[in-house]
Amino acid sequence: MNLSTLGPDWPDLPQVRAFVFTREGGESQPPYTSLNPAQHVGVDDVAVAANRQRISDWLPGSPALQWLSQVHGRQVVNVTDREAVSASPLEADGLVTGANGVACCVMTADCLPVFLASERGDEVALVHAGWRGLAAGIVEQALATMRSPANGLRAWLGPAIASCHFEVGGEVRDAFLTGVCSSQIDNAELAACFQAASAPEKYLADLYALARLQLNALGVQAVTGGDCCSYCDSRQFYSYRRDGRTGRNLNVIYLQSRNGI
Repeated sequence: MNLSTLGPDWPDLPQVRAFVFTREGGESQPPYTSLNPAQHVGVDDVAVAANRQRISDWLPGSPALQWLSQVHGRQVVNVTDREAVSASPLEADGLVTGANGVACCVMTADCLPVFLASERGDEVALVHAGWRGLAAGIVEQALATMRSPANGLRAWLGPAIASCHFEVGGEVRDAFLTGVCSSQIDNAELAACFQAASAPEKYLADLYALARLQLNALGVQAVTGGDCCSYCDSRQFYSYRRDGRTGRNLNVIYLQSRNGI
């Protein structure tokens, strides 16, 4: 089976390559069917290695893949050149690079992948933004790590769990209303990202809206995406909320020169 991807519509930035791999086209068996690249979710090592190789072979220009050990924090690493790519996963939740051939990799199964690219096409970043990371300021940290000004960036919100299935407690709502970015955003706008659920003190949280508010407040106005639901679309996306024991979708962004990498 061929690999299947989706990504941002940036035709005027041909050197920016950005992909979300769906769960189709791999070798993992249930419950990880089938393109699971995550080593930390179960005993699936042989299939994971095969899936990673299949992804690497598919990517145009043969970039070096930088993997992460994601911890739902706000650490962002700037990988300055291809030789700096670590063979071991870096403990972080975001990657930035301005070097050709360095593929920033983030794995998700409901959390929000935030893709960033400069309008000049000379710098990219990728952020793993679950609710904890968003509330802690992972997006702000990514922008601070980039050399490109925020008003010269584009953002694309990749597949994540939508508000229709993302029920959270009041502590999550409070974390955003008092979080690191709350002073820059109107309190009413933040509160509107949490609709009352049927259960007492429960809310349906909109990660997409929260990310847009933060990006806009930080100066990024060109924001697209945010039209998928990983929970609803079991054919294309893994979902921890839906399945519990499951794989991860791989998100990748990198720079490729016109003559290759």
